[in-house]
Amino acid sequence: MHELSLAASVMDFLEGLSREQGFKKIEAVYIEIGGMTHIDPAQFRFSLKLVSQGTLAEGCKIYIKRKDPVLRCSSCGKEIKINLKDLGSMPLSFKCQYCGGELRVEKGRELLLKRVRGTRK
Repeated sequence: MHELSLAASVMDFLEGLSREQGFKKIEAVYIEIGGMTHIDPAQFRFSLKLVSQGTLAEGCKIYIKRKDPVLRCSSCGKEIKINLKDLGSMPLSFKCQYCGGELRVEKGRELLLKRVRGTRK
């Protein structure tokens, strides 16, 4: 369950940010998870709630948005967006549907803390 260690890292960052920004309480966090990270949003949310206990983020609202992966052809440069619903039925080797070139992941491996809302001291 790598979600727990990722949540702990996010919480460490939030605690540092809270000190830096003078927050007395973190009200909400907004997170984007790339579709190829293999992070389960429900498990990640649970893990964040768990590691936030006893911190300034305890009880905060957690908004998680999944982002569809984007692949780019190394030959022709075409960008291809993959619907997360179709990801499970796709082949392991990606080939460009336009030229047959190899596709590489352009977006979709991110875990981004997009916004933090807190109240100041």
